[in-house]
Amino acid sequence: MARGAPSGRRVEVLAPYWSFFEHTVGFDLRADRRQLAAEVTERLVGGDGPEAGGPWLVDSQEAGEEAGRRLRADPPDAVVVVQSMCAPPAYVLAAIDAVPGVPLVILVATRRSGVDGLGHADITAQGATVGAPQLTNVLARTGRRHDVVLAMLDADPSAARAAVAAAAAAGSLRGARLLRVGRPIDGYDCVTVDAETLRAATGITVVDVAPSRVRDAYLGAERSDARAIATETRDAFDVDRGLEGDGFDRSMRFAAALAVLDDELQIDAGAMNCHVNELRFARDEPGITPCFALGRETSRGVPWTCAGDAVTAVAMLVLKRLGLPGLYHEIEALDHERGEALLANSGEHDLALADPATRPRLLRNAWWAGDARCGACACFAPAPGPASLVAFTPHGDEPSGFRFIVAEGAFVPRALIETGTAHAAFRFAGDESVGAAWTRWVRAGVNHHSAATTGHAGAAVAAVARHLGVGCVITTDRNGT
Repeated sequence: MARGAPSGRRVEVLAPYWSFFEHTVGFDLRADRRQLAAEVTERLVGGDGPEAGGPWLVDSQEAGEEAGRRLRADPPDAVVVVQSMCAPPAYVLAAIDAVPGVPLVILVATRRSGVDGLGHADITAQGATVGAPQLTNVLARTGRRHDVVLAMLDADPSAARAAVAAAAAAGSLRGARLLRVGRPIDGYDCVTVDAETLRAATGITVVDVAPSRVRDAYLGAERSDARAIATETRDAFDVDRGLEGDGFDRSMRFAAALAVLDDELQIDAGAMNCHVNELRFARDEPGITPCFALGRETSRGVPWTCAGDAVTAVAMLVLKRLGLPGLYHEIEALDHERGEALLANSGEHDLALADPATRPRLLRNAWWAGDARCGACACFAPAPGPASLVAFTPHGDEPSGFRFIVAEGAFVPRALIETGTAHAAFRFAGDESVGAAWTRWVRAGVNHHSAATTGHAGAAVAAVARHLGVGCVITTDRNGT
């Protein structure tokens, strides 16, 4: 399974309990709360989302301290508190405080959205709206970031599931490794980032390697691995005849090398500037751009960007951790007559975005057709439907120093095959013209690269940003569509 897969995330579930009002109900309240917490965990946390540990009943200060020791010994990606009743917040805080950097979600849990009566037993059993602010008040006092979501078992679970998934995605960035190959293209200050500042804000560690390390991986790549990737590629793409031969073979070998390098270094994302003597401009090998290799790794769950763009690699990684695809791209032009922003790139891709109704093609990379050797390039478009553009950047207006920027809208049916790359036509949400919407997007601080994905990702990215304590600006208003 790819390292970026959302099912690789883990959360621990805690359920506060207080025996003080047991006498008001005519049933075993402790057993009932255990059962309710288990039902919430199964319905709202588990399934296709993160793996869930617990739920652990926290019924005393001592129980909270024991839970805290367990959490500290093996920190999860997020902690979920199933708050279903009135309970002293100190109990569960003893556990939460043991992992101060771990994202936290409070699920305010009830079995039913309706209320038939309101006697003392009902107030005790349905006391989630009492217990939740007991806890969140103290969290607010101490500045501990958290999310709060109503979790009714007889209602749509999507909001609660999304909140847990976003918290786990944010927590999973702690310790993530971003491989940066060499320096960005000279003068490309718009793609640079300070490694220590990024780690402090997000938990992501930048691992710097020289381009020669990639060249050595290419030269040492197993021919059998390259042949296996070639077979896989022919199964997934229509390979153009003009690509057959040396360019195709070198692209497959580069893909094999990058996969081995990612696995050996346990990389979660990467940024490469291949326009150097060791790689694209090598006299012998590799001697091509690795655009196909970058796309194949992105499709495997390890997103890669070109030009040394480490900040957009962060945006790509967050999408992967949310279970979403990510197409590394530029907005190449605006079609003011049709109201569309036209997206393309220099050869990178994510097969998860390819429209299943049309088989993707693999072509000679026309961007670099003047080189002595020309590698492979994927060409396809996404299916029409809801879509988002996501960027990440250092930003001087943010206390954290960083900002996510999201524009929501839709992919529209339009083939831009003359680009020769993965491409899309995107329409910004809202009533603004494409020019006004694009200007708002740029004014928010994006660089010239971002990640395009399916669905409206603004709420999910904003939730990740809140857990990290970094900024997030959504530049579009879906109420206008």
